[in-house]
Amino acid sequence: MPVHGLNARQWGLVAIVAAGPFVLAFLLGAAAPELLAPVLGTTLGGLSWLLATGLGILGGALFARILAALQRPRIQASPTLRLVGTLGGAGAVVGLCIVPAVVLLLAGPAWATHLDREQLPAPQGLRSLRSNAMDLLGQARRVIPHRLPLSQLLLPGPR
Repeated sequence: MPVHGLNARQWGLVAIVAAGPFVLAFLLGAAAPELLAPVLGTTLGGLSWLLATGLGILGGALFARILAALQRPRIQASPTLRLVGTLGGAGAVVGLCIVPAVVLLLAGPAWATHLDREQLPAPQGLRSLRSNAMDLLGQARRVIPHRLPLSQLLLPGPR
């Protein structure tokens, strides 16, 4: 049966499935405005949300096709087949399109933020704990020598 044979309730379900990621994107933007900066400011963030919306539309088209296939007389005659077909079709659409779309909606801004952060420079030379302690003690001795009498025993230097 062609897709145009669906009734209004079925088209409503298709519209809900297709618009789900798009609506979720608006809800995420309203609930967490800090997510919008990486999405609108970076190519990766914007593409992830655009791809998520496309997956939602693809899921809606797939669901419409599944609902049209469930309109066969043999399936319509059995309530059990109708229920199993509807739940199986919805599960396939959710698993193949909606879940990946939601993952893209959430992961896109995180990826964009992570890639935009500058990497911390690697330390030039790693020194031992003892050499760091001795260096700090030497600096303290130069600043306040009268308060650190033991530092003269530990560090050689001008007296």
